[in-house]
Amino acid sequence: MWFDLIIKNGRVMDGTGNPWFHADVAIKDGKISKIGRLVTEKAATIINASNLVVSPGFIDIHNHSDTSLLVNPNMESKTMQGITTEMNGHCGGSPAPVNKKTLEIKGLRVIPKEDVDWTTLGGYFQRLEKQGISQNVITQVGHGTVRLHVMGDDRRTATESEIEDMKELVRAAMEYGAVGLSTGLAYSPGCYAHTDEIVELAKVVAEYDGIYNSHLRDACSKVLGWTGEKGATYEAVNEAIEIGRRSGVRLVQLSHLGSQPPSSRDPDLSNKVRKLIDDSRKEGINVTTDILPSNWGSVAPWPGRSVFSPAYLADGKDKLLEKLGDPTQRAQLKKELLTKLPSEMGFENTTGRLLLIREGRGDCIWIFPPFNGHMKNQEYEYKTLEEIAEMKGKDLLDSLFDLLIEEEGNISITNKVMDDRLGQLAWTTAMPSSDGGGIEKTGSEAIKRARPSAYGGFPEALAWVREKGLVTLENMVRKMTSMPAGAIGLKDRGLLKEGFWADVTVFNPVTVKSGCTYENDARPEYPEGIPYVIVNGQLIINDSEHTGARPGKVLRHPF
Repeated sequence: MWFDLIIKNGRVMDGTGNPWFHADVAIKDGKISKIGRLVTEKAATIINASNLVVSPGFIDIHNHSDTSLLVNPNMESKTMQGITTEMNGHCGGSPAPVNKKTLEIKGLRVIPKEDVDWTTLGGYFQRLEKQGISQNVITQVGHGTVRLHVMGDDRRTATESEIEDMKELVRAAMEYGAVGLSTGLAYSPGCYAHTDEIVELAKVVAEYDGIYNSHLRDACSKVLGWTGEKGATYEAVNEAIEIGRRSGVRLVQLSHLGSQPPSSRDPDLSNKVRKLIDDSRKEGINVTTDILPSNWGSVAPWPGRSVFSPAYLADGKDKLLEKLGDPTQRAQLKKELLTKLPSEMGFENTTGRLLLIREGRGDCIWIFPPFNGHMKNQEYEYKTLEEIAEMKGKDLLDSLFDLLIEEEGNISITNKVMDDRLGQLAWTTAMPSSDGGGIEKTGSEAIKRARPSAYGGFPEALAWVREKGLVTLENMVRKMTSMPAGAIGLKDRGLLKEGFWADVTVFNPVTVKSGCTYENDARPEYPEGIPYVIVNGQLIINDSEHTGARPGKVLRHPF
């Protein structure tokens, strides 16, 4: 028999979590045609996968490639990781519904508003299909996007009439093929939504057997409308579970969960959150989570990742630096930062950097120079704020203030978000995600730093298994393939199984690793050890190079 492609001599990890086995995999007409010992069979293309793992294509359950796909449809920063399917529309933001008014208030990522030629999710899907994409794409409808469409930038509780209007927009998105609803309750406008508002929208999603996916309210911000146990373990998680309980959605997905932030005063918080999730599942509420395979957040130029709210920067960063140079105003600012509630300072959600400083965790704040440049005082480059404070002989805030003045604000900052985020991947309910959009430029061509997980989160998770061994490699492959497929509801992807779509990733278990690391200045670099990636039966990565093929599909729910 003649096939389009045969992968020979590989160690097959089929996505079930079962031990690997030697087999050849034959592909024809975009689907897996045969798995077994293929001796006489012929193919137009034959890949020798000796000493390599052959697995289902990886599924990224949380990322922000909605409009990156239109700018860079090859999506090298994702496809080179072995990711063959992505779910977009996260953190309350989706590419539709939009109109001229909403685009004026808040545009879409990486694409000029003049280039937005759609208003509905259906129009967005058609744009993707007309252009062509290398990966498969699934999309949710964003609560923040829907709220902006109905209420503009009003920062208040929605009326019953407005909630009804939002429900109709959610219903329309589900009809177009959205898989569910996402919220970004730590951001505007989501942070102004009452719990009941989200429940009502999620009920519409439940009618379509959809899912609810939440970027939680910050651990220290008020949960609007939460009426559960006072002083709950982690109120934001409790709220998400309550929304699932009351709405009846098929799945509650907790986005990029960080259950043990370094600023927490409870050393056992992570275990308590895990128990909360497990208890909810025993109750019958399907709760899962995705984890970024990194303990640190993205590196951002100041005033990004700032301890100051937008209110303090209203007159520009130069004016703020002037205040920091005045002893009286500096003392007042310092007092406010150390004593006021975040909401009193104009934060819509609290800031991790400020909490870390309040808890004396300067070891969790990392100072970087400007990208492709240096600080005036190079001795402070790549030092933690704790190390800089020791060098200066001052406390954390004064050291940061001095540094900002000396460098005229030209520094970049990242902060630790978990003490052991990778360890969370061992949870039975956890799967990895990238939380990043697709980017093409790498190395010396790059114009800005990348979130390392956006370029190498999946290889990083595989390398972690090799180094730590807390889960088997087969189980990690399951967490990247059949587990997210099951959570999303994909019926014919996520496994190497005859009759399934041929989304396949071939990697070297000994050498696979991320090339984009904090130690490498978060410089965008493609990973190593993933020589072949196949989407719908076509090679998109061949010998570690993108082929230019765009066989990806828009996957509309129900699948």
